[in-house]
Amino acid sequence: MKFLRNHWYDIGLVPMAATLIYIIVSWNTTEMLQKIALMNFFVIFWHQFEEYRLPGGEPAITNLAMQPSDKGTPDCYPLNQNNAMVINVVAAYTVYLLPVFLPNILWLGFMPILFGMSQFIMHGILTPRKIGNKIYSPGFCAVFFGHLPLGILWFYYTISNGLLGWTDVLFCLIYQAAFIAVFMRKIGYGLLASPDSKYKFPEEEFERSGYAERIRKMR
Repeated sequence: MKFLRNHWYDIGLVPMAATLIYIIVSWNTTEMLQKIALMNFFVIFWHQFEEYRLPGGEPAITNLAMQPSDKGTPDCYPLNQNNAMVINVVAAYTVYLLPVFLPNILWLGFMPILFGMSQFIMHGILTPRKIGNKIYSPGFCAVFFGHLPLGILWFYYTISNGLLGWTDVLFCLIYQAAFIAVFMRKIGYGLLASPDSKYKFPEEEFERSGYAERIRKMR
């Protein structure tokens, strides 16, 4: 498990590459909603890799800038290696993968589309102000060049073909609210978060890309 906690975002490059190959090979035989779901599944791994590896810095950005706490130490609270892995891996393989197999259940595919597009606010507006950047925080490139255009394409396709109904919107909002409130808040940042967590981020990971040092100087 220690290896997984250290490298889950690196391992994600494997399904990311496999998905890209499948998209290319099956492009002419895959219907549009499934293509979008596949591409969105590809992008979530890109997003995670950008946040945690290249350039990285998400642990420090979360614990020092976005959700600072007087409890525990910033290298393990509220985000630690364990809940970071669980939140991201479960999200990728449930929220983003299910629409690949069930593309015609619109609210199921709508949720990761909406969630991905909403990340523009976090990565392009709110977070940069907290870390001394103008418009960028790790994850922004995946959002701007991936989640955002895929979301626009999804809306165009579903609305222009008369597929999207109010029930899909309602179920999507309920699904997203439940995922955030129950899984992310109650489990990820609740049960799996502790000021005394033994799953501290290693110094190399926490200090990656220099954001930790930059944020400390800003405070």
